[in-house]
Amino acid sequence: MALTRKISRAMQRQVDLTTAVCQERLLSTHVRHVLALVDLVHDELPFDSALDIYARILRLTPEQARNVGSRALAAIGRRTGLTEAEELNLDLSDDESDLPDETRAQGDDSGRFDAVFSRVRRRIKGRVQDDLRQRINLASARAEDALFETHVQNALVFGKALAEEVPLHEAVDLYLDVMTIPEGVSDVIFNRALRIVADDVLPGLDASRVPRREADGRTAPASVNASASAR
Repeated sequence: MALTRKISRAMQRQVDLTTAVCQERLLSTHVRHVLALVDLVHDELPFDSALDIYARILRLTPEQARNVGSRALAAIGRRTGLTEAEELNLDLSDDESDLPDETRAQGDDSGRFDAVFSRVRRRIKGRVQDDLRQRINLASARAEDALFETHVQNALVFGKALAEEVPLHEAVDLYLDVMTIPEGVSDVIFNRALRIVADDVLPGLDASRVPRREADGRTAPASVNASASAR
């Protein structure tokens, strides 16, 4: 839920500045994981295909994909030298001319992934293809998790930046609204961010009040663990 109170000009400026910082943090996370994917699949896929697959799986907008691709290409240029970077022949125009008509019309992310990946099937077969898809799926899952953690940290950045103006929960809500994060995901980010603060400011849980499952042995008393270690 967004702020219901009227925002002062000074607070709006603080929101704008903090939003820019958070967007940069998200961009850096994307670039780091795009580069990791490129390294994982460089023997089978050129840079632009790896970027296209990443953008479809992570649901990047065309503008986001161009920004991430340009930043990633610049990083490769610094790492390997400008001449080699130019030879990557990056195409960030989001051209769909070589995809089936029904895929373009649907605009479906999974369909686009399959269409892009189908280009690779023409060159690789069997276990190599399965291994490539496995690496892509694992890298994408790792990227999704890293982006989630970045959102949590960004929400806390918002909370700190606006601490003198609004309470923490309103600042986190504002971040989620500014970033237009879907409701299901935003709920988890909200709770995770507040949980981190709770661990810092609330008294710790009394271990003696936490139920322990002694009967099935999954949570043994401390004395039992101590005796076992003494042996």
